[in-house]
Order: sequence, then C-alpha cells, then structure tokens
Amino acid sequence: MSKTHLLWVPHAGGATAPLFKHFRGLSTSRNAPNSVSLWAVRMAGRESRFSEPLETDMDSLVESIATETEQTFDADDTLVLAGHSLGALIAYRLTIRLLEKSSGPSRVKGLIVMGASPPNQWTQNRDWLDWDDDAFADELDRRYGGLPAGLKQHPDALAMFLPIVRADLKLARGVATVEHPTIPVPIRALAGAEDHVANRAKMQGWQALTSAGFSLRVLPGDHFFPVANLSKVLLTAETLSGDGG
Repeated sequence: MSKTHLLWVPHAGGATAPLFKHFRGLSTSRNAPNSVSLWAVRMAGRESRFSEPLETDMDSLVESIATETEQTFDADDTLVLAGHSLGALIAYRLTIRLLEKSSGPSRVKGLIVMGASPPNQWTQNRDWLDWDDDAFADELDRRYGGLPAGLKQHPDALAMFLPIVRADLKLARGVATVEHPTIPVPIRALAGAEDHVANRAKMQGWQALTSAGFSLRVLPGDHFFPVANLSKVLLTAETLSGDGG
C-alpha cells in the first residue's frame, strides 16, 4: 500500500531533534494529519553523525541524499520534499536529482519551500563566511537571529556550533550563477509574517521555478517559524499528495 512521506531538510546548522519533538507533541492533536509520515535529513557533524566530516560540496550532498532516499522508500510511495532556509535550496536540488534518476512516473508529488529566497536571488557576497568566529557569530545573529539564546555566553558550545553552520552556509556559494531548471512538480511557499530574511515578496520568486502550480502562504513567526507551524506543513504535504482533497 502506498504511503505519503514528508522529507524535511533543516536550515543551516539545524538539527532534527526539535522537529521530531514537536511532531510527537502533535500525536494527540485532532488537527494533525495521520496520513503523512515525517522524515528528516540529518546532516553530518551533528546528533548521531557528530563524528562525520562536515559537508563541503552541494552536488555530492544532494547525490548522497538522493541515493539514500531511493533506498529508503518503495517505488510506489509518495514523497513530498520540504526545506527551510538553506534546506529549501537543498530540497529543490534534491527534487531535480530525483526526477533525473526516475525511470517512470516520479514519486515526488510536491516541494514545500520555507523561509528562503529562490536560488537565483541568493546573494553572492558571502565573504562574511570566512570571518573570524566572533565577527562571524555577530553577523550570523544580525542576519538571521540564528544564535540560540545564551549560546554566545558559552564559548565551548559556540565553538562547536559555528563550524557546522559556517560549513552549511558555504554550500550555497555560487548557487545564484548555476542553472535553475523549472520543475514539473508543484511548489508551495510558506513565509513567516515577521521573517526579514525571506519575506513574502522574495518567496514569490519560486513561482518561476515550477510548471505544475504555485501558491504562497504567510504563517505566524520570524525566520524560524516552520517547526512551530509543523501541523500546517503536514497538512500542506497531505494536500500535495492527493490525500487531503
């Protein structure tokens, strides 16, 4: 029997634990769809993959995720990909690769992008990724509000976190200058009402990258709105899969 799976790619420096913690909290909610299972990409250098070398190349990362995706899911399973911030860029590239590798009808039925400008709008001025740790941490906080509360007061923890998020963000270097094909998969864009990184106007640009339908929805929150709105993301995936009417 075919199943619908939502495959989530976190933001730069992001872990999967907060996502699944929130998902477990939804298990008793009447609003949570029960026809969609949640999966997430766990990047190297964190959680159970802490000892593995950090990713340094976007193409090889996407290829490895695509290979594992093909090995994990059955041919008749339905997949909806979702990505937050940098994860949206990875999810878009992953969608393209899975379409290329598919020998028949694609199992990918939709792409959900959250809190991310389309790839052709990613800034090429990324010199700040090479600054020293103190300057890099300040700039990261200024741009994204991305440093967890109190982390800067714990140098050991900060020293572990910064190389991870730095490496993740470097994956996007040069992305605006490569080809960005239109995909035959519907795209659903979700923006945070208070997100100053990728506001509604910027996210509208994803419409040009699909030939299969586009919609944009604004949800409460800042740049890190997706996990708090997980039930709405799951409902979006359910609709894309065809199980939500």
